[in-house]
Amino acid sequence: MSLFFETVKYQKGEFFLMDYHAERLNRTRFEKLGLRNPINPIDFLDKLPEDDGLYKCRMNYAEGISKVTFKAYKAALHQKVLLKECGDYDYSFKYADRVYLNNAVSETDAEDVIFLKNGKLTDASYSNLAFFDGTDWFTPKSYLLKGVKRQFLIDSGFLKVKEISKGDLTEYKKIAFINAMRDFELVYSFTLDNNEIHLTLES
Repeated sequence: MSLFFETVKYQKGEFFLMDYHAERLNRTRFEKLGLRNPINPIDFLDKLPEDDGLYKCRMNYAEGISKVTFKAYKAALHQKVLLKECGDYDYSFKYADRVYLNNAVSETDAEDVIFLKNGKLTDASYSNLAFFDGTDWFTPKSYLLKGVKRQFLIDSGFLKVKEISKGDLTEYKKIAFINAMRDFELVYSFTLDNNEIHLTLES
């Protein structure tokens, strides 16, 4: 049974940020399953796409990697995102069970939901967040999942970490939704209306 998964960006024979994915995968196996024998995800990857397209590679795993799939990828656009308190919900590991996250979005008329804990912004349903104040990009100190792209951008010095509450959103001019597949290809200006964020794609 696959309890967890990793999603890796693949294009033109290259797996992106694989060292970050391998670290998280093996940390999860150790912390959740008590397994001390690290595995190398590359050893489980064969039958790679032969074209130059952009693919989302999903690796399902528990003790070992049980299934690998590739799916052509195109980033989805956002127009409206809702803010939602998530209480004590925990997604600190990349669980295969995403029912709460998926339902939170499907029950709305928005493209995504941004989850708050005690008024502090964390993540959207499938991405970490980045906010631009006119000078620098910031990511919320609080998060549901320690994303690989988020961590890479922090390590590289591009993203700064800051606690961000709903009331702080007026300090920012732009937002981006980042994950292993998404960088800053899509950046939005936004307005806040109660618990709705309305987005306009930057040209």
